[in-house]
Parts: sequence; C-alpha cells; structure tokens
Amino acid sequence: MSLHQAKPDEVARMVLDEVAEIGMATESLADYPELVTLPSYEWQHVFVLPTTHPLVKKERIDLEDLSHESLITYHPSFTGRSRIDQAFALRKLQPRVVLEAMDSDIIKTYVRLGMGIGIVAEMTTREGLPPDLATRPAGHLFGHSVARIAFKRGAWLRHFVYRLAELVSDRLNRPLIERAMSGHAEDYGL
Repeated sequence: MSLHQAKPDEVARMVLDEVAEIGMATESLADYPELVTLPSYEWQHVFVLPTTHPLVKKERIDLEDLSHESLITYHPSFTGRSRIDQAFALRKLQPRVVLEAMDSDIIKTYVRLGMGIGIVAEMTTREGLPPDLATRPAGHLFGHSVARIAFKRGAWLRHFVYRLAELVSDRLNRPLIERAMSGHAEDYGL
C-alpha cells in the first residue's frame, strides 16, 4: 500500500485518474459527480497551546481571544480550513495566521517553538501530546466537519479497498459501499 498526501482536489484527481483506488478528504470530494463519496466520520478542530499560555486557563476560548494571537493552522485547501476562515469573517475579525501547513505534526512543532497557537483536527491529538502542550475544544467556533471517502464511479474495488474503508470508519462496510457504488449513495448518512 502506498499513501499519498495531497490537497483535496488532487486527491479527487488521483482517484479519477486511477492513481489511487480510494481517497479521503474533508473538503470538496463531494463536488465531483464522477466519484462516489461516503461520509466517514465527523470531527472538530481543537486548539493546541503551550501549557504556559494564558489561554490554557480558559475553558472556552472565543474568536476575540484569538484575534490578537498568532495562529498556526492548515493551508486553506486542507482539513476544514474554510470553516476557520468563515468563522472569523462572520465576526468581521481578521485572523493572524503566521504559518500554514499541510500536516498537524508541523503545526504542533511550531506551537512548541513558541510561534503561536495551533488549530488542528481533533484526531491528531487523541494519542496525547507532549507534556508542554495542552488542547482546548474549538468546535463551538468552527463547527463539525465530515471526512469523506471517495471511489471512482463504476470502478471495480478490490477486497483490500473495502477493508481499508472499514478500518477508517466503523460506519462503512462492504455491502454499504457496494450499494453506494451501484447508484444508491444517497441511502447513507452520518
């Protein structure tokens, strides 16, 4: 198995061009009618802060708190970044994004170096953080996102593709994917 990290539109293109048999992304996969996409799981953003940062003491961080902080988060084409930008725009606030990255480990590294507050996908902190970092929920500000799994419409899927989809999401199984591939994707929701 080979794993490729790419922007969501590049993920879609790899599946369509049969470079990849399965694609996963939060942004824009459902915009391609040539793909069968299924919601895989819901998630939300979290803040990652040094344990010494004053905002660690706040249980519920708001956008006004963040508007004066340096932020480190995903590139605009990745991982729900549009929700972050929309939240600030709705409040007529301008986020001070000092670094954009494709990878949460890069974001956490620069938080540890004191460059700012990180905004990452919650699943990237589930295995724990180094003792000098803390998290706070951000779903109340940016909402929940849905990760989707995509297959090329009409493609024949090998056994391991079904198995990988089942490992990624406990909501997916082979009969459900087969039903979606046969034209009944609308039968499935989170």
